[in-house]
Amino acid sequence: PDVIDGKTFTTTVVDLNPWVEYEFRVVASNKIGGGEPSLPSEKVRTEEAAPEIPPAEVSGGGGSRSELVITWDPIPEELQNGEGFGYVVAFRPSGTTTWIQTVVTSPDTPRYVFRNESILPFSPYEVKVGVYNNKGEGPFSSVTTVFSAEEEPSIAPTGVSATSLSSSTIEVSWTAIPWKISSGRLLGYEVKTS
Repeated sequence: PDVIDGKTFTTTVVDLNPWVEYEFRVVASNKIGGGEPSLPSEKVRTEEAAPEIPPAEVSGGGGSRSELVITWDPIPEELQNGEGFGYVVAFRPSGTTTWIQTVVTSPDTPRYVFRNESILPFSPYEVKVGVYNNKGEGPFSSVTTVFSAEEEPSIAPTGVSATSLSSSTIEVSWTAIPWKISSGRLLGYEVKTS
């Protein structure tokens, strides 16, 4: 409570975060106002509890061939609620029912990379990241879609031709390459001169 009866010498402070060190000061007050605060108490740590907050900003993508890169915002220490904090990364190809899970034991780690030759390029995966500590498991983030790494184009454009338009301008044209949606996003072409 904000104000305690003058004949009371103890109180219970509630709604504190688990596994956080606190120190306390006491101020005597009357109708005139408050006095000087006491010296701080010794630091006291609240007990541990299972984590309550999942990582935010779960996303990913990119990486090298045959990789699924998953990223998240790490949980700050004051919200880890205990020792032995880490992450549970769960993912599955979109449309399947079985989750693949792995544990990331470092609380500061913001990413996990799954490497496997069976990963097809630019394939959608459902991804979620949960939390745990020595007291138990906490919640998972909401499920988001992350694409596996793209594959570079395997063929070159054909039908390349050039036409002079002026003393300083040449128009270059080519036939678009056939592109599979499953391989990635065709961002554009690069024209090189020699």
